[in-house]
Amino acid sequence: MLGYETERRLTSLLGAVKDGEMKIESQRQRLCLIRDFAPYSAFMRIDRDANEFITSFELLNFLRDNREYTVTERECYNLLKFFDSDEDGRLSFSE
Repeated sequence: MLGYETERRLTSLLGAVKDGEMKIESQRQRLCLIRDFAPYSAFMRIDRDANEFITSFELLNFLRDNREYTVTERECYNLLKFFDSDEDGRLSFSE
């Protein structure tokens, strides 16, 4: 059985995950409505050295260029790691 404080923290964590997922889904739906949206073009915009891979540093630079300063390099690394299916520390377009 969980203690009161642990249960409160777990509830808070799950609520934050739910809110994040709802925001992501909302953004996904907005992208689907844009007829000119080209995922590969967006990928290449982030891939500044045009080596067909995105690193956490490239992702962080892209976010900073778009006035998103609250995200850390560690968070970008963790995001990349989550989607990095071949575990090479970078994302290809297919990943």
